[in-house]
Amino acid sequence: MPMGTDVRHAVVIGAGMAGLAAARVLADGFEAVTVIERDTLPSASEPRVGVPQGHHVHGLLALGAEVFEGYFPGLRAELEEAGAPVWDWGEDLCAVLPNGTPPPTPMGMPIQTFSRPLLEHVLRRRVSALEPVTLRDGLTVTGLRTAGPGRVTGVRVKNGDGEDEIVADLVVDASGRSSHLPQWLAALGLPSPRTTTVDAQVGYASRTYSYPEGQSPPSWKGVLEPLRAPDFHKGSYAIQIENNALHVTLHGAGGIQLPRGDDDFLAFTKTLRGPIADTIASLTPVSPVRRYARTVNRKTAYHRLARWPDGLIALGDSVCTFNPAYGQGMTVAALEARLLEQMLRGRRTRAPFDGQGFQRRLARVTAFSWLMATIPDRAWEQSRPALPVKAGNWFMNRMIDTVPHDPRVYTTFSGLFHMLAGPLALADPRLLSRVLVGPRPGGSLHAATP
Repeated sequence: MPMGTDVRHAVVIGAGMAGLAAARVLADGFEAVTVIERDTLPSASEPRVGVPQGHHVHGLLALGAEVFEGYFPGLRAELEEAGAPVWDWGEDLCAVLPNGTPPPTPMGMPIQTFSRPLLEHVLRRRVSALEPVTLRDGLTVTGLRTAGPGRVTGVRVKNGDGEDEIVADLVVDASGRSSHLPQWLAALGLPSPRTTTVDAQVGYASRTYSYPEGQSPPSWKGVLEPLRAPDFHKGSYAIQIENNALHVTLHGAGGIQLPRGDDDFLAFTKTLRGPIADTIASLTPVSPVRRYARTVNRKTAYHRLARWPDGLIALGDSVCTFNPAYGQGMTVAALEARLLEQMLRGRRTRAPFDGQGFQRRLARVTAFSWLMATIPDRAWEQSRPALPVKAGNWFMNRMIDTVPHDPRVYTTFSGLFHMLAGPLALADPRLLSRVLVGPRPGGSLHAATP
């Protein structure tokens, strides 16, 4: 039977990062919040079928960590108790950049590293404990329940052979890359939103290692060796995570074949300039090699639709998804939840939520992250980039090439990367002069040793 309409009720489709963050915010403004997840959710910190990217290195940027800590006080300490290390980005990262490796540079920028399953498990447990929240897994949303094309009143669901409806005042699509929202809107007679994609055709191969008893981890907590068109087709990101493990993700672009097994995984690392090959040579693999290739950047322009139904919003990867190499997804999800909180607080009591206004403001939230991901990724595409993209890519590469030789540029770039600074930081005359002058001699031009 459909849930009654006398309770102010929000439904969230998807129990990933965006869905959990949204549910946390909605729990403060609705009497009941139901999170619907297609997967059967594990009771422990384990990967799940609906998150194939969960086997690969994930990063929570510094700003995202701050926002999540505000919504879940004590989260960092809880993750640290579970073994997730906390470290300073400038001091403990080995950044193997095209023009060299910057020396350790204290920044006071705390970073915490962990596996995606651990973070999701802790957040899911926190959200499930909220009194208004009910988490229903193993349930598939098949469509929207409506009162005509202009009003969404809930969702239709399927559980095994049975079908049902759940009535809601607000439906939040946080179902991710596999969202069916464009088709659902079309079924209501609404126009199809424009979709923009940028595909660098980057692939990943990942595995996790443990340290032999008595062997200490290396001095660094993370290694970052980024790709860059057209010359650097191979890269990696490795981080220390819980259970005293090292999580390694290898990147390949431009037709590079990624490893499938033990021998070719090690062989690939030996072609890199960083310390990964020497580090993992003495470690014990505790997972198989897993590959992933769904790294396309995709933006759906819901904010440009002239008509948008009441009672519906979309956020997270359902709207804008990024190449995971840049680590922006979880942080952007946190910022979208913060936008949702701001708009819920700003509306009149019992007034319908302004879904169209939300989509328009969400587009502004994602705009800078979209540029940060797609400007370098467009350089891998076969077509000649437009002049603004070419200029932006030149400036970004120039800045990165200056990083190993200039601690101030390194700190500013790190603030941009971690979203602690916005695009206005790029207009700082001191930064512009340093970047335009270019790299200066005397910086570190070698990769760190393990």
